[in-house]
Amino acid sequence: MINFHTMKRLLPSTIILSLLLLLGSCTVQQLSYTQKTYQNTQKSDETVQVQYTLPVVKPAAKTTQEQTKGGVTISVEVLSFSAHLMEEEEENVAYKIPAQDDYDVFEIRKTPYYRVSPENIRFKIRIRNREDVPLKLSEVGFALIIDGTQWSFPSTHLEEWNKGLILSGFEKEYFVDGPQLDGLVNAQVVYLFLNGVPVSYDKAGNVTEKKNFEWFFECSSTEVTKEEEVHYEYVSRPIHKERCHKCTGTGKDPQLYKCDKCAGNGAYISKIDGKTYKCSKCDGTGKIQVTCDHCKGTGVLEYPKSTLPPVDQSITWNGWKVTVSTIPKGASIKIVDPETGVYTAAPYNTPVITPWYYTGTDKRPIIIEYNGQTAKILPYHEGAPSARVVVDFSSGTPVVTRGELVAE
Repeated sequence: MINFHTMKRLLPSTIILSLLLLLGSCTVQQLSYTQKTYQNTQKSDETVQVQYTLPVVKPAAKTTQEQTKGGVTISVEVLSFSAHLMEEEEENVAYKIPAQDDYDVFEIRKTPYYRVSPENIRFKIRIRNREDVPLKLSEVGFALIIDGTQWSFPSTHLEEWNKGLILSGFEKEYFVDGPQLDGLVNAQVVYLFLNGVPVSYDKAGNVTEKKNFEWFFECSSTEVTKEEEVHYEYVSRPIHKERCHKCTGTGKDPQLYKCDKCAGNGAYISKIDGKTYKCSKCDGTGKIQVTCDHCKGTGVLEYPKSTLPPVDQSITWNGWKVTVSTIPKGASIKIVDPETGVYTAAPYNTPVITPWYYTGTDKRPIIIEYNGQTAKILPYHEGAPSARVVVDFSSGTPVVTRGELVAE
């Protein structure tokens, strides 16, 4: 048990402690929070006009597609052209997502285009041999002339043609590729010529007659325009990280530096008692390590590519910490969340130490509720900021003993 004399000794220190606690509760601890809203830089799909050229190659009026001479029938047709919708992907660094600091964002732009196939003019030649002697194509000359200029066939096509052999009573199809479409668009006439085709034989199998087969084709082109969509996709990838090569991931500069506490001596003389003591900072070595300036002590190097998008709006919330006390205890307290600008429940304990924020002239009160009673309080006392608010609900009507009551 503490007697009166003991209380006399404790009283001054108790009073001082109480005063310190009281002053601490009334000291305003300034807070600041900047709320930023960023522009939406991600693009929506867009409609674009896509153009392509579709070649048209058709037989000229004077040309018969299927021709029969003697015992040989030959037909030639040009394979039709078709356009296929394709997408070309292009990837670029985009603005990062503000909430994802460890990720880069990339924009993938998918641009539509049409690919015309086949990529060159292609002839399908069907040959039927009704003679009693096999027809050797190596004996037949083959020529393709475009606007008066003879087209040189690739050697592989000529080899395949020269190896051709069509037995009596059979037919075969051959595909022959001509020039690229770029050369066809402006071409007016395509002339296909088979020279010296054996069409008749004697009983000994000797050729008694040869005929020429020829086809004329007219070339034109059609410009086609279609509406298609440019698509945008956004993907997040972790920022490239690697171990710092200077400190090998330790965060410390591998080079030793002179200790600044003992000036590199490993010991120092105390100014109080004049004795020599081992330096605790360098453990008596006189050398210390410092933070790696390359990685700033993290041991890791990061190489982000994305940057934050432009700021659309910026609001700075100011305020201070407030201790909220209620009589009786157990009231619910709501404060403004500066990230959302709406009211949210404060941590539940009594008294509640909670941040209070305002922006500009917009002062949002602290909302205190108890048994259906509500008090909206600004943390001011006698016109000055206060770090403490006290509300008494015991009479059935909120009585503010510290703080400013906001009228409804």
